[in-house]
Amino acid sequence: MEFHLFHNDKKTWKDELILALLIFVWLLCGSLLIVYRPSFFFAGTSVSVCFGVLLVLLGVMFIPGLVYRLLTNEKRK
Repeated sequence: MEFHLFHNDKKTWKDELILALLIFVWLLCGSLLIVYRPSFFFAGTSVSVCFGVLLVLLGVMFIPGLVYRLLTNEKRK
């Protein structure tokens, strides 16, 4: 299995799938933290909401990378 840092090919469909799942998990966890506002042992509701906002921003930040990876896959000849 070859690893190419700057080369994108059809063999890396697992990478796009993993990235899409991570984005979905980050958005889901972040939105749940924002909606339910839980308080943990040392963290109050404001800390959990801020962490939820950070998770949502992290998920949104990786969406253009996923779109780029999906659009620049090379076709096999």
